[in-house]
Amino acid sequence: MLFTALFFLLLGCVTSWLVVYVALRAGFGCSRGNYIQHHHTHIGVIPRIGGLGIVFGFTITYLFCFYFFDEQDNRSLVHYSVFAGGVAAFLLGFIDDIKPLGARVKLLAQIIIALFAHHAGLQIEAIHIPFTEVTLQLGFFGIFITVGWVVALMNLINLIDGLDGLAGGIGLMLMCLLAYLAYEGGVAFSLILSLGMCGAILGFLFHNFPPAKVYMGDSGAYLVGYVIASISLLNAEKGTVLAALIAPVLALALPICDVAFAIIRRGLKGLPLFRPDRGHIHHRLISSGLSRQHTVLLLYAISLLALLAALLSFIAKGLYLPIFVGFFLVLVLVVLRRQRMSPKAVGRILNESLEGRQDTKNALKLRDWFALEAVRADTGEHLWSDFQFVLRKIGFCRASLCIAKAERSFYIPNSNHDKTQLLWQETHEINSGIELTLYADKDYFSERQFLIISDIAAEAWTGAATQWRLLNDAELTFDATAKDPETYREQKSRSLYRPTY
Repeated sequence: MLFTALFFLLLGCVTSWLVVYVALRAGFGCSRGNYIQHHHTHIGVIPRIGGLGIVFGFTITYLFCFYFFDEQDNRSLVHYSVFAGGVAAFLLGFIDDIKPLGARVKLLAQIIIALFAHHAGLQIEAIHIPFTEVTLQLGFFGIFITVGWVVALMNLINLIDGLDGLAGGIGLMLMCLLAYLAYEGGVAFSLILSLGMCGAILGFLFHNFPPAKVYMGDSGAYLVGYVIASISLLNAEKGTVLAALIAPVLALALPICDVAFAIIRRGLKGLPLFRPDRGHIHHRLISSGLSRQHTVLLLYAISLLALLAALLSFIAKGLYLPIFVGFFLVLVLVVLRRQRMSPKAVGRILNESLEGRQDTKNALKLRDWFALEAVRADTGEHLWSDFQFVLRKIGFCRASLCIAKAERSFYIPNSNHDKTQLLWQETHEINSGIELTLYADKDYFSERQFLIISDIAAEAWTGAATQWRLLNDAELTFDATAKDPETYREQKSRSLYRPTY
């Protein structure tokens, strides 16, 4: 048994490492398929092709299952669905990495993948209430819970993929837990796939640990999330429902809390709930002075403690679960207290949020409009003119943009643009050599609202720069000129374009 476990672990690891290494050496993913993400912690463009290594490690592990299992078992529709759904999740993310899809399109595709998994037999049909003999038969509602479980885990792994090595490390720990649960439950197929995925993620982490040479991308995140969800459901079929569903939730306590707070935070700010930001726990730790390496190691340690709690809950059949839940609630209260989140402070934040929601919505609409203008603009200088229009409409009284040591600036006459003590100021390092500094009058914005809209403004220029790079195969500078239109429609759009002076 030990030899078999080591074989699949090494098989997945070597395959994943080799695929990513060859892809990087070949320059795959280093051009059009990569785009700058404003809220990532790295500077520069890093290929998002780590999912290729993971999916190859996953695939070769699955193929070897045909050698270890008998022919009848290999024909199981449930087993096919784990592989087919994983590949479909990978392809969805891979397309999104190449050309970003809309949130609604991705969610619809994820729901279809989850429905396929449910139809194939990966289902949550009943839930046993801990410490009682009661088992609730879900019936038709089992479809919604199953779909929610699969979609939630796919997105959860993707949402925490904002720091080198973080999503991969947490995914590796969880796959180790699932391998143990499969071993205890006697689910051989789950055990082999879990071991292969452990190896595949480990091989990827050799390239992803800070400083990262490659990112997992949506392709790898969706694949890892789907495999975690599906193997959990496979283990549940053997009667270990508590361990299969509750244990992964406990092990993922850190990212679940981080994402939950992020959704609340964005809702209070009037931002889209799934919009990336720099308020995640790893962003805060880096801002406090920790290096990327120390930050990811600290988060590993916290996740490992959560993993051990999940393991103890499984071994004790849920006996220690109330203790862990109580400890978690105390920890949340301590964190809120350290953040000075008193009822009065919460009331003030809610009041500021209600007052600033319209400003936030206007800024988001202007950001989207500016992205469209990037498609039509014929020069970088004209696009800067449009950006000034955006900044003025948002409410900034002064701004400067530096690209490769070339600088452009503007100010609003008859404003407090030259009185520093009366202005909020924020500088964004968008990418290497690109720096945006924004100023706004304190009489018109609270500090909290200013930080929100300045972040949206920086995101607007980042999006425009990405659009320009993808369309014109060149970086966006003030002297940049768009390449000649290739179709009559593009020519017409370019001819109708008028920069805002």
